[in-house]
Amino acid sequence: MEIKKIAFGDEGQVATAELLARLPAFRDRACAASPALADRLDRARRGLETLLALDRQYGGSGRVAVEGVEELVSAILADLAHVEAAALRSADADFLAGTADFLLGVAIWAVRHQVSLEPVEPVVNALAHRANAARTKQELAAVFGLTQGILAHVAPRLAADLERSNPERPWRILHANLAITAIRTEDEAMMDHAFDALDEALPDERAGFYAEALALALSPAVAPAVRERIRARHLKWTAAH
Repeated sequence: MEIKKIAFGDEGQVATAELLARLPAFRDRACAASPALADRLDRARRGLETLLALDRQYGGSGRVAVEGVEELVSAILADLAHVEAAALRSADADFLAGTADFLLGVAIWAVRHQVSLEPVEPVVNALAHRANAARTKQELAAVFGLTQGILAHVAPRLAADLERSNPERPWRILHANLAITAIRTEDEAMMDHAFDALDEALPDERAGFYAEALALALSPAVAPAVRERIRARHLKWTAAH
C-alpha cells in the first residue's frame, strides 16, 4: 500500500461553509455547559465568516497572501482552546467531539491555505480525541491521514524539537499518536511509515516507545503480525544501545 500525504482539494469552501453552519447548534450546547463561552464562540463565528469570505475570494485552497490571516487563525484557535478546556471539564463526550471537529476544521483550513498553526497544542489534543474515539479501521485510517497532514504542515517550525525535556511537546505527541494510530489500523504500510517517521523525529525516545508498545502488544488481542513489526523495531533500537 502506498502512503500518500493528505490532500485538500477545492472542496475547501464547502467544508468551511458546513463548519460555519454547524456553529449555532454547537454554541447552544457549549453555552449550556458554560455560559462564559458565549463571547468566545461569537468571536469564533466572526472568524469563520472571514475564513469563508477568503475562500470565496481566493478559492478553497492555495496560499492566501492577506495581512493578518495568521493572527486570525491563531485567535480562532485560542478561543476554541478555551472551549476545549470547558468540554473536558464537562465530561460531555458529544461536546468534546464537537470541539475537536471545529479545531480540526480550522486547522485544515490553515493547511489548505499554507497558514501557520499557532497555537498547535489544541489541534494536537483534537487529533488525539479523534483517534481515541475511532472505532473502525476506516476511521483510524482517516485520523492517520489527518495527523500525517498536520505533521507535514508544522514540521518546518517544530522539526528541530528543541524542547526535548518536555514530554508533552506537540512534535513528540504527534509522532507518538501517529504510530499508535497506525498500530491500531493493523496496516503494515501505515505502521512502517509511522515508525520510520518516529525513528527519525524522536531518536532519543524510539527505544522506550517500542519497549512500551511491545509490552502492550503481548496481549492476545493484538494480531501476531502487528506484534512482530513492533518487536523488530524494539530489537533494532535496543541492540543499537
